[in-house]
Amino acid sequence: MSYLDQLFKFLTSSYGLIGVVLCLLILVQANEAHRRQHWFLLALCGFAASLGEFKNEWILEAPALAFPLQQLRTMGRPLTIFLLGLLLSIAFKTPKGWRSILIPKPITYLIIVQIVIFLKTLQYGSISFAFIGIFTFGAVVLTIIYGPSRWLQDERNFELAIWSLAMVGILFVIANLYQATINVSPITVVQGLFHGTTGNPQAAAILLVLTIPCFLFLYQKHDQYPLIKQLLILFFGLVILGLISTGSRTGVLSAIFSVILYYRYYSGKLFWLLIILTVVIFGLLFVPYELDFFDIGIAFDKLSSQSNTRELVWKAQWRTFLTYPFFGIPLTSERLRYGENSWLAAGAALGLLGFIPLVIFGIKSIKMMKQLNKIAIRRPDYYPHCSVVIAGLGSLLLSSFAEAYLLGNLTFPLFALLLYEALGTYLLELDRIEQYVQQVKFKKNILSKYQRIENE
Repeated sequence: MSYLDQLFKFLTSSYGLIGVVLCLLILVQANEAHRRQHWFLLALCGFAASLGEFKNEWILEAPALAFPLQQLRTMGRPLTIFLLGLLLSIAFKTPKGWRSILIPKPITYLIIVQIVIFLKTLQYGSISFAFIGIFTFGAVVLTIIYGPSRWLQDERNFELAIWSLAMVGILFVIANLYQATINVSPITVVQGLFHGTTGNPQAAAILLVLTIPCFLFLYQKHDQYPLIKQLLILFFGLVILGLISTGSRTGVLSAIFSVILYYRYYSGKLFWLLIILTVVIFGLLFVPYELDFFDIGIAFDKLSSQSNTRELVWKAQWRTFLTYPFFGIPLTSERLRYGENSWLAAGAALGLLGFIPLVIFGIKSIKMMKQLNKIAIRRPDYYPHCSVVIAGLGSLLLSSFAEAYLLGNLTFPLFALLLYEALGTYLLELDRIEQYVQQVKFKKNILSKYQRIENE
């Protein structure tokens, strides 16, 4: 069944009709006064994009989740497309504001990669898959550019953007705690490792990792609200527990890298946070496994394993790239398939035509991180803002060497990547304007002093 058929089926169901009514109410209130609702809608869209089923040659049909999670997962793709359409409708009603740069520079090169994927699939694969892929990716990019990028006009909306990313993690934690209290087996299908409502443990780990900088930022910004800080600590702990339960070494390394990037100039805070996390991790070793919960022992065995499960895939991708260096390996199916590395996957599947723009995307992203770091040094009041983007982009780039999500078109990592890039672009533009204003004020002060001296 195609996405359009699934979408029509969803819209004509009772859940879809209720959703349409609620969404129409949101559209009527599509203004700045109700912006928190719009950011929450973005969080819902990100969570819907993360929904997936684990399947392989032995498990042809994933175990059913509890109500209503099973219904949400079944309609995950059409629900995401429906929410994207709603967000686009709100985005087009959003005034431009003072922002002049809405498209992050690195994203333009990611768009080029998707165009190469479209052309190759169109030429050698399925025409329908080619158009579905490019339209879906275009809808996601347009949604972020004309929605969140335009909403980012002030401090309040910056914090709401971080809040919306954190809400994806909170929704994921709540949904899977609910499922675990009923039956834990449907969310631990892969050798007892936790994958939750996503399609595999790696996807769950990356989702959780990408929310960690947001929890650190919100914790730092809510000193005057002790209850909120306590809730943030609670959910942050559950995120760490979920991350460890995935058994994903990529996820754990990316999380550590993210925390280090966030607290790179605050060694004291970083030290104590790492101490607390170490105590939590080793404390989990003594969790009684007879409880109907995740078997942490299996996850620790996976984390401590010395096996390199990706080496053979990476070597095969590299050989393919060397064999077909210009336009990648010939396509023999309806669409492209990627291995477990965004960069090598681009080289093997797309050749230099896709690999070069992806590398430029990475270089531009690192350049943005360096520029934000300079702002954080010059403006201590903007340290949390710059650090949350640096940590988010850093963890995304690191984990992209183990997963091919940079080539995806309707996934939560893509949502998070675009939003972090948009946040970074907002901070750079804001800094340029503030510097310009300061220079103008300085020149006016000099001129007024000179005129006063002349008059005397």
